[in-house]
Amino acid sequence: MNLLKHVFLLIFFTTAMISTAATAAQDSKLDSLLRVLDDAIQHRKIYADRREAEISKLKQLLSKANIYAINTKLYQEYKPYQSDSAIKYVSSNLEIARSLQDPSKIAESKLQLAALYSIAGMSMDAASLLRSLRSDQLTAELKIGYYQAYKDLYSNLAAYHNVNTNLYRKYNAAYRDSLLQLLSPSSRNYKGVYAEKLSTAGQYKAAEKLLLELLSGVKTKNHEYAIWSSALGNVYKKEGDTLLQQQYFALSAISDLQNAIKENTSLQALAISLYETGDLDRSYAYIKCSMEDAIFCNAPLRSIVIAKIFPIIDIAHQTKEKEQRSQLLLLLGLISVLSIGLIAAVIYVIRQMKKLEKSRLELQEVNQLLKRLNEDLQEVNQQLNESNSQLREANRIKEEYIGNFLDLCSNYINKLEDYRKSLNKKATTGNVEALLKMLKSTDMMTTELKALYKNFDDTFLHLYPDFVTAFNNLLIPEERFELKPGELNTELRIFALLRLGIEDSAKIAAFLRCSMSTIYNYRTKVRNKTLVPREDFEDYVKKIGTISTF
Repeated sequence: MNLLKHVFLLIFFTTAMISTAATAAQDSKLDSLLRVLDDAIQHRKIYADRREAEISKLKQLLSKANIYAINTKLYQEYKPYQSDSAIKYVSSNLEIARSLQDPSKIAESKLQLAALYSIAGMSMDAASLLRSLRSDQLTAELKIGYYQAYKDLYSNLAAYHNVNTNLYRKYNAAYRDSLLQLLSPSSRNYKGVYAEKLSTAGQYKAAEKLLLELLSGVKTKNHEYAIWSSALGNVYKKEGDTLLQQQYFALSAISDLQNAIKENTSLQALAISLYETGDLDRSYAYIKCSMEDAIFCNAPLRSIVIAKIFPIIDIAHQTKEKEQRSQLLLLLGLISVLSIGLIAAVIYVIRQMKKLEKSRLELQEVNQLLKRLNEDLQEVNQQLNESNSQLREANRIKEEYIGNFLDLCSNYINKLEDYRKSLNKKATTGNVEALLKMLKSTDMMTTELKALYKNFDDTFLHLYPDFVTAFNNLLIPEERFELKPGELNTELRIFALLRLGIEDSAKIAAFLRCSMSTIYNYRTKVRNKTLVPREDFEDYVKKIGTISTF
């Protein structure tokens, strides 16, 4: 039993959660639709201008083409837009049909005119026209229009008159049944009329299914879509589903507005539904727009219905605005009191700020003085650090080179002693020719120079192991030096001596045993290959290996 109880609780909570999520989604969809509808109302003049442009094109054809056919197209354009203009062109067609003595065209024009009279509230005129026709003399297509016209006439009479309502509904149902007998069950017209019958009989689910099927087969923005959407909205209204009712009335109204359909009931129905759910602002805007459309279309019956509901919505809207104004006045009073308190607080704060300003300025002066002293101290510290770094660098170089120098001097003394002994031996033995040969030979000098440069290279690269890499980074890629590890060439030795602080070209030339012009040419040649500014190149070289390396 406990398990069964838990299962039922789980099913209950799951169903509740699904229902809540579905309701939230529907609310969001309705809100989006209403925003689209608001936009369509703002742009309705653009849509009306489009229809007017189409009508103007048709009017230009009246003198050039079949007047009856053009009048028919103008009737179709004007019927949902402006009924009195539509009546004008159908009346013209009726005269043309009579002059042609064409029974089919006469009947067609009378049916069209009867439909327009019904919309315009001219019920007696519509009935008179319909009575002038005999259904047994009409073609199958015209007979469908005949029963449709009678059905719509009695539908309007039942909706807009308080007397004989049940009788009008009875006649409406009879003509609807006659219409269903003529229509093909597979046709869209049949399904629409049958859905109306199902809805009238209270079979809402069946009617809903048929209308949803009809909606799925039409484009979203055409008038047929608006008709089926409005019909579905009415079904949901009878079922008591306010959310879906408002959604489908909104879809129908959007479609009608975007097609400049002035003869519609969806916007009016939506306004009433929104009034009932408390959305007074939108309800007022929609009923006002619906009234304007009904007046423009010259649809008196719809204007009468709107005129009945409009004052109720208007009063509710004005009452809401009055309440909002009262709340606004109350809020303005509170804001005024708070503003006075705020002004007093501001005056007090300003006085305190003036006192603080003087202290702040004095403190700012002290801070600026301390800041300058701190900057001076930092500058002195930086200079000391740089000096210490340079001293450490100089000491390291001196230590390295003094040790190297002592070893080199000792080696040279030993080599000179060996050379002296060799010469002495040659002289003692009387080998004058060998002695002269040794004295004339430069091999020893060449060997010693190579040894000297090798020693210089080793010592320098020991001090600055990354010198060649850093030096190459200062040059454009295609001009960089590629050397064996542990050796320098003449150009790099020039800049190595420069890095050691020897800037005198004469001293560099003497050490490298070449002319000063050669040294100058080498220095100029390398400066022309640099990535950095030429005039700053040697300064960058002097910083290689230090803390501020490029």
